[in-house]
Amino acid sequence: MIRWNPGGQGGSPVHDPDDALRASIEHDRDLAWELYDVRPEHPRIAELARSVLEREPQFTGMIILLALHREACGDIEAARELLQGLVARRDRQYVNAVKKLRDLEFSDRRFAEARRLAELALREDPEPGWLDVMDLGSALVFTGDPAGGWDRIDEAVEMAARQDPERYADALGQRATRLLGTGAHPSRFLPAAQEALAADPGEPLLATTLAYAYLYDYRPAEAEQLLRGVLSEDPTDEIAQGGLTVARAFLNPVERGDATMEVLRASGMGEIAWRILRDQMFGTGIEEALAALDGVMPAELAESMRDPLDGEAASESRGEGRILAWHDGQRPGSGDAWGIAGGFRLMTSAEVADMEERIERSPEDWPQWSTEDEYFTLILTDDAGGYLIEGPGGRLLQRRDGAPDRQAAPSIADWLWDRVAAFGGEDPRPAGHVAGDASGSAEGGTPVR
Repeated sequence: MIRWNPGGQGGSPVHDPDDALRASIEHDRDLAWELYDVRPEHPRIAELARSVLEREPQFTGMIILLALHREACGDIEAARELLQGLVARRDRQYVNAVKKLRDLEFSDRRFAEARRLAELALREDPEPGWLDVMDLGSALVFTGDPAGGWDRIDEAVEMAARQDPERYADALGQRATRLLGTGAHPSRFLPAAQEALAADPGEPLLATTLAYAYLYDYRPAEAEQLLRGVLSEDPTDEIAQGGLTVARAFLNPVERGDATMEVLRASGMGEIAWRILRDQMFGTGIEEALAALDGVMPAELAESMRDPLDGEAASESRGEGRILAWHDGQRPGSGDAWGIAGGFRLMTSAEVADMEERIERSPEDWPQWSTEDEYFTLILTDDAGGYLIEGPGGRLLQRRDGAPDRQAAPSIADWLWDRVAAFGGEDPRPAGHVAGDASGSAEGGTPVR
């Protein structure tokens, strides 16, 4: 505010001190946010924010900035306390504080609390945005309701089309990214990725992951085209390189006339391709699972393990070389050490070779087995005529004479990760993955034939 000073020389105006103070406060507030945008952990941010609050306590947006700053500095608990205190005030920053606290809890993997706050934000905000609905969808996925969560993410995209058409392409990209990151089935991810890539053709991650979804859907020519486009822009993209190798593994035998797409489908190559992508993205392969097991398996299980097989011998064996190089099987009768029903234990390389040789010599004695027209790898046995084998698509199947095969887990890696989780280890698989029945018992699992 400017006041007129009639007693001054020439009747000159003078500035109100309150106006200057207000300008100083707003300058420091804006500078603090600008610093955060450039360097979130800058120490001046806290100094400026506290100075603003001392001079103008009603500028509680500075508390949000302080919380974001503390989070950027790695002090999650301090950030949480600041936001919780602001939420308790229920002032004009209430809804913003709820949303920031929701985001913090989600990033700190406290998904149940993030879900509660996401639901609260939608109730309290008179005009919730599509991104708020999408955040609730993600929280639902991580708290045990993947289908419901993915439906809410779809709903958010529809909201964006109506309410925020300028950001519709962003909403499509967010949906595809969240579906991928939460382990949605490729049949759900594929159309979402197609829409997102059509809206933003220059996004290489979408192109690469869509290519893997095409491989799952047995559309290798379309996958190859996408992957070659990605590699033309970045020849060092390892995931795209791997995808192109897999695409050619589909196409080469078909082009030579050695196989048909129906044969490849029966072998489960599409499932294997999608699992390759998952394992690359999340670090959920067999090697990672075995390394995790080393840190958590009980002493009884560790004591039941045989010494590792030499690396070259493991790779040349008929069994699963990565497991044999970890441990060359377990002692007979030690399957209960895994802590699950069924009593299955890892087979040794010698046991695998001996059994396959017996099947080859006398196939009539093994009517459920064929070493000529069936892909399988022997992995575990219950020492009573039951086996867990890797079958088509990399699925882990239980096989027992006179009974239909049953799926014990989506893959041997999934079976191992189930054990890691049961022993208290961290499970890096995406939230929406479908855990298999790891019991391997005759009663459990899904019949597959």
